[in-house]
Formats: sequence, structure tokens, C-alpha cells
Amino acid sequence: MNTRATRLLSVVLALVLLLGLLPPPLASAAGTSTYNGKSYSTDYTTWRQGNSAWGPTALGDVHTMTQSGCLISSIAILMCSSGAYNPASLNPGSLRDWLDAQGYISHSSDRSKDALLSFGLISSKASPRFYFVNQTFFSVTTPLSDVIAKINDLRSRGYHVIARVKNSGHFVAVAKTVTGDAQLYDPGAASKRLLSEYDGTIGGLIYFKANTAAKDTILSELANPEAPTVNKLSATYGDGDRIAVSWSSSTMATHYNIYVDQKQSNGTWKSNYKTYFYAASPYAMDTLPAGTYRVRVQSANANNWTYSNSDWQTFTVKANSLTITFNANGGSVSPGAKFVTKGTTYDLPTPVRSKAAFLGWYTAVGKELVTNGTKLKSTYGHTLVAKWDETGRSLTKTKTYNNNFKDVSSNSWYYSAVVSAYRYGLMDGVETKKFKPNDQITNAQAITLAARLRKLYVSGSASFAKTNPWYKAYSDYAISQKIISSAPANMNATLTRQEFASILAKALPDAALPAVNTVANGAIPDVYRSDTGIYKLYRAGILAGSDSKGTFRPNAAITRAEVAAVLVRMADPNTRQLFTLQ
Repeated sequence: MNTRATRLLSVVLALVLLLGLLPPPLASAAGTSTYNGKSYSTDYTTWRQGNSAWGPTALGDVHTMTQSGCLISSIAILMCSSGAYNPASLNPGSLRDWLDAQGYISHSSDRSKDALLSFGLISSKASPRFYFVNQTFFSVTTPLSDVIAKINDLRSRGYHVIARVKNSGHFVAVAKTVTGDAQLYDPGAASKRLLSEYDGTIGGLIYFKANTAAKDTILSELANPEAPTVNKLSATYGDGDRIAVSWSSSTMATHYNIYVDQKQSNGTWKSNYKTYFYAASPYAMDTLPAGTYRVRVQSANANNWTYSNSDWQTFTVKANSLTITFNANGGSVSPGAKFVTKGTTYDLPTPVRSKAAFLGWYTAVGKELVTNGTKLKSTYGHTLVAKWDETGRSLTKTKTYNNNFKDVSSNSWYYSAVVSAYRYGLMDGVETKKFKPNDQITNAQAITLAARLRKLYVSGSASFAKTNPWYKAYSDYAISQKIISSAPANMNATLTRQEFASILAKALPDAALPAVNTVANGAIPDVYRSDTGIYKLYRAGILAGSDSKGTFRPNAAITRAEVAAVLVRMADPNTRQLFTLQ
């Protein structure tokens, strides 16, 4: 070979050797990112444990990343060099945050026990994208060639390697192997480029596996949680309401906090008038005095103490008021809530449910029936729950009343009862445009009303065939349903209150007339305790007597107007009477 060729070959060999000693190229062009508000380079080959962005960060109780963060920094470097993570998002500081949140870093006032990383816990379950596989140990007298051979074997099988050096007092990431040596990503202050510079102090290797397609469990826990979406609140509440705040779950959130501000007389807001930490949706806040307020929900990530806030919602609280909420319990109801004044009575809505009969509104706590005449006892907003009989059908107002009866004045006490009885399809006029409210009820009429009630309740229809005499279809049905045992001899005879009550008590199934009142046997002053039908109607709130003692007047005549009032209580549980007779 001539001299010129020899010189050319020497230059080529020197260039090859020089290139082999250089660090591998970056996966992407380096830029900058931030950690805890401090800028750092995204060139992971330059990362040092003492970087100003994360170096001062505590590691355990008495150490910092600058002092003892070489292993965490080396793992972070390999996470990025493997392509598992983007260095713009993950860095030694953010990895430290995640490891500490998982409990993988020890905390102790004893320096020898502090800041120890349990890297074996970085498993494929905890960190499926980049995880610990195993480690191997060497004697410090092990030849470097044997160490390099083991590194080559591990890297050929797809592992990412960290070397224990300085007698396991320092950790360095292996970038790649070169002839007889290994290039390093050394995070130490006195950074070395080659593993041979640590020869005689190498104590072992730790190796990891990367799966770039696997789920990320690190950055997801370090990211800001999504702001919660809070369900719309009412514009007005009462000072007796425990306002329920509810929201949808937010990604990345570990818990939620609620903040309530109060508006001051000068128009400013008093911040954090009420706060509720670690709240679960729906959350019932404490009652608030009259005034104007705003509320928002904060989603928080306890792994790195980041958070996001919902928008504010503003509402007014009125004095001496509360909200009653209606739970239709499988049915539907409108309105779903009612704003009422404390200590007053209020009208209740009637819920609807297919193939079931409404039995009334009951308090969720205490299970007490509440009706239109019930005076509000509670000073707090509460929920009423609908009770149903699934063997029956609710009676509904299917007819329209358009001043049908000229002899029923809108000022009369029985006007609403007559109108409702007509609309339910239970009663009609006796002559054209006449109801005759003061007429007495007859056997035929009473049996007809009982038959209509029963058929509407059990089937939802009150259709009867036309017969001669007109009441025969009704009496036959009443006998078949055991409302009466046989047809009375004189169907046109007028009835006393006791006679009418004995028929009415059997008009509906027992399930439709649950006892809601305490009426002791013998408590009705003019009714024998053996007259179980009347007692049944008293206890169901259908009858209440004519005075505070519950006097029934069993032998008195009963008018059509009085019958209308009693029928409406049979049809509509909201109108039943509540009382106690001892």
C-alpha cells in the first residue's frame, strides 16, 4: 500500500472512532419546556440531576434531586430516549413527582434511609409504557469486557440499561455500546462520557422495558384534571334548603372541592364563605341565610396538586322558605319541585305511572303521608316519594267541566268536589244541567258509584253495558266484586251516612286504602267498634267526622254534595284527611 493510501485509511479510521464516541442523535430537535414554572431544555442528553428546574426539588425529607436524583434522572432519560415519553412533557422533576405520589420514594429524618427509590415497584402494571424488568450485580473487580458483554446482551433483547457505578453510589444511563465500552447519559455534576471512566467501581446493571403503544399512567396522573361540568342550579332557593350540587366526573381528577362566595352589600364577593373539600357528587351543602351566592366546583389531582375550576353559578336564597322535591318513584311528575313558605300548606302534584295506582306522597324520612292539607312541619327542604300499588290503576280526570251544572255555585263549599267527581267520571247530573247537590243518595246511585270506583281502579275503565233497569249492570258487577252480597230490595231508597259508608268501604281493594291515621277502636264517639267499614275509612283518611271529636252522625242523611267530597278522597290520595283519634 502506498503512503497516500495509508494516510487516507488512517483518517477514515480516526473519523469512525470519533463518530463512535459521540452521543447518539436526538429523536427530535431540542427545544424548551417548563417544570414548575422553570424552563429546561428538552434535549435529554443534557439533563443533569442538578438542573435548575428540578434540582432544588425535595427528594425524601432531607435530600434534594441535586444531591440524590441520579437514578431518577437516568430513568427519565431512558424513558425519553426509548421513545416512550416526550421530553417536553416528562422530565426528572415530573417523574419524581409521580414516583413520590405512588409512595415509591422513602421519607426519613435518617439520611441513610431517606430518598431511597423502590424502582422494582415501577412494574408493567404501575407503568405499562416503561417498566422495571430485573437487575444483575457484579464484583467491582469484574472485567469491563464482561460488563460490556452483558450490556450488549440486554440491549439486543430490547432492554434499556442503567449502570451502578461508584460502588453503587451513582447511577448512569447507557446510551449505546461502542467497541469495548459504553457511551453514557450521565446525570451527575462531574458527568462522564464512557463507562470505562468508572471501571473498577461498577457494581451492577438495572434494566427496563419500553412499550410505546401501552397506556400512559404517569403523565395522566401529572396532568391538570379536566374542569368539571356542574349541573344547572335553580335561580332561587330557600333558607331551609340544603342545596344539592352535582357534576360529571372529570378525567385526571382524584377528588373535588366546592367553593361558595357570598355577595356583600357593596356588590363585592366574600370569597370562600363556605368550602367543602373532598366532596362527592351529588353533595348537599349546609343551609344558607338569605342573600345572593355563587358556587363553583374544583376538580383536583392530588398526585401533583393541580386543579381546574368550573364556571360560577349564581343563585338567590330567600328567607323563611324551602323547596319540596318530588320523587315519582318510577313514574313521572310535573312540577318536580315546589318552592314553599315555611309553616304553610301547599297543593301537591299528582304523579303518573303506567299500570300502577298512586297511593300518596310520603316523606323519605319517617315514611309519613303528606296531603294537600298537611301543614309544613319541616324547616328544611326535603323530598317526598310517591307510593304505588302495582295491582291497581290511578284514577284520572278524563272529562272536561264547562259549567255543566247550573245549581252548583262556584262559591259553594262543595264546588271543587263536584267538579272533580265529574271529571273523574264518577258522578254526573240527575237532570239536564242539574246536579242536585242537596238531594240524598239512593241505593242504586251508591252501588253505581262503588262499581265505577272499583272498575276504574282495577282496569282503568268504567265502561258498563246498558241494561234495564239502568243500574242492573252496576249492581251485578258490585255483587261479583263482593262490594255487596245482593241487590237491595228497594234500589231507590235513600241511604244514611252509615249505610253509604258500609258500601263505600268495600269499593276499593284494601291496598288502595292503607291506614294513615291512628284511630283507636271505640274512638269514634257514635260508631260501634264492630262497624269496621267506617273505622277503615277513618283510618284511610276518607272520613273524618263532623267535629274535633270525630263524630260521624251515622243515622243522618248523606247528600250528593257530601258524597262528591268523599269520592274525591277515594280517587285522589292528595286530598285525604290526616288526624288522630284516641
